[in-house]
Amino acid sequence: MPTKPADLSLRFSAKSARWAICLTALGSLLVATAFSSVAVAQGQQATMQAAERAAMEAQGGPSGYEEMEPGYDDMGMGDDMDMYDAEMENQGMGDPYGESGYGPGYGEQSNSRGGGDFKPSPIVMLEVFQLDWSPLTERVQQVLTSSETSQQPVALGPVLRNEAHVAYRYGNLPLALQLFHGFIARGSDAAEQQMDQIKFSKHFRKPLWHLRVGVSLGIHGDSSTTDPSPITDSGTSRGMGNGEMGMGMDSGMMDMEMDMANSMQGMEDAMREGMAGMEEEMGMGGMDMYEEDMGMAGMGMSGMGMSGMGMSGRGRRNRAAAPLVPKAEMTDSEVSARIEKFLGLVADTVKTGLSKRISDGKFGHALVDVKAESTTQGHTVNGDSVDEAPQPMWIPSVLFVGEGNSRDTIKTAHNLELDLLFHFDVGLKENRMGAVSNISRVKVMDARTGKTLVSSAAMDNTEVERITRVGRGSPAAYVDEQMKSFWAVVDERLTLSDLPTLSPEVARKRVAQVLGDRSMTPLRKLAEIRYYGYRGWLTPDEVEQAFEITGGPDAMKVLHGSESQAIEAIHKLVVQSEVSDS
Repeated sequence: MPTKPADLSLRFSAKSARWAICLTALGSLLVATAFSSVAVAQGQQATMQAAERAAMEAQGGPSGYEEMEPGYDDMGMGDDMDMYDAEMENQGMGDPYGESGYGPGYGEQSNSRGGGDFKPSPIVMLEVFQLDWSPLTERVQQVLTSSETSQQPVALGPVLRNEAHVAYRYGNLPLALQLFHGFIARGSDAAEQQMDQIKFSKHFRKPLWHLRVGVSLGIHGDSSTTDPSPITDSGTSRGMGNGEMGMGMDSGMMDMEMDMANSMQGMEDAMREGMAGMEEEMGMGGMDMYEEDMGMAGMGMSGMGMSGMGMSGRGRRNRAAAPLVPKAEMTDSEVSARIEKFLGLVADTVKTGLSKRISDGKFGHALVDVKAESTTQGHTVNGDSVDEAPQPMWIPSVLFVGEGNSRDTIKTAHNLELDLLFHFDVGLKENRMGAVSNISRVKVMDARTGKTLVSSAAMDNTEVERITRVGRGSPAAYVDEQMKSFWAVVDERLTLSDLPTLSPEVARKRVAQVLGDRSMTPLRKLAEIRYYGYRGWLTPDEVEQAFEITGGPDAMKVLHGSESQAIEAIHKLVVQSEVSDS
């Protein structure tokens, strides 16, 4: 039995079809614009010819039309032209050059050769043919916006959990934790999975989902030195040891760098002056006028793709070309660079050790699995982009508290309601030869009491240079040895453990403590109360009573309201907490 031949016609993907539709629409719009421009041009040309003729006649010279073929007037065309002129005047078009026959810029010129040789300048042509490109630019913008909108991340899963992840991805840890606790306080199947990951801190004697950690930097001694000479992987750094030879080489390298920088600056200035001269000679200074006349003033140079051609575009941001979804930056690169400048390998070692303990859940499991590049949680919180946090993150889940001595930074950590503060202490001393001694330590402090829990041994850059020079070890091995006892105490005292089973009586006592704890946000309190109800350690009536005491009507909406009412109430509680903290 013969079979029907397969359909070999082209099949476009959805993406190809969208592009085809966009190109078709743009093509149609271009054709329509071109035809309309031609029609306008023809009308303007007829008007200009009438104006030229009137101007020539007013000056008493040959009009140019009188020198045409014999019989021109006899054919009745002269009357028709007069009627056409009268009609144009009745329509309000008249003489575009004024009664004298000449507009601005042409007032003192005359055309002795007659109207037949009259040729308007390009500027006049631009003034006459003012093409309207706005429909085309608007349509292109609509197409591009539609294309980018389709690529926005689609939020999948619970709204509050997604918003907590979004805030975390964009570097706002306090907001992320508030939304995380609100997600648990609302309660759901997904929230119960997070409830089960609650841990217990032996040091702080409380259950929690996240140990709040901060970091600070203290510098003393010769802090004005240009090169703090921290310990590096190679064991040496600019400004360390080797006496005059080392300093001679360093100063020579610095001189070379300065010469290169000055040369580059001179070249850049010369190029800038040359470009300015070219613009003046070529009349480029009048480009703004051309942009206005051609309907491009609204586009600006950035609208012509200058930002995408290697220019930063900071002075004039092209909103149409800017991405609709801002890039998520979880940590602050400037903070990281600042700490590494003074601590080098010591900072890298602490960063690696602390990051591993956080990702392993030793400081809690809240938000540890969030990835900055995630595309399944959206990019907004309550419909808006995430505000910049007052304190950025140095590494994920660790806030940068600031710079200063530990007495000051621990107070800041306490006010931020942190649990722990990792404080870097750097002592700098520059000798007569310019070599810098860098001795650094790191200690962990209890942000509630201000007491130091553990401190590392001193790490000296000159000692690292010496053992490296004689081949007795590597810089990494030296730093690890000085940090060994430090990490041992951190792991033993601060690692979280499983929360033991509580009796109803103990749970009620704990709830009484929670209700009186002013360091907790309302949503943090509601989350813990909800957990005790979930485990059956509190009755529904006890949970409801504790909710009402904590947050009043808003808390009751979180407990009993619809999903939309609960989300709205949680957002309100977040704002209230932020206002009270400020």
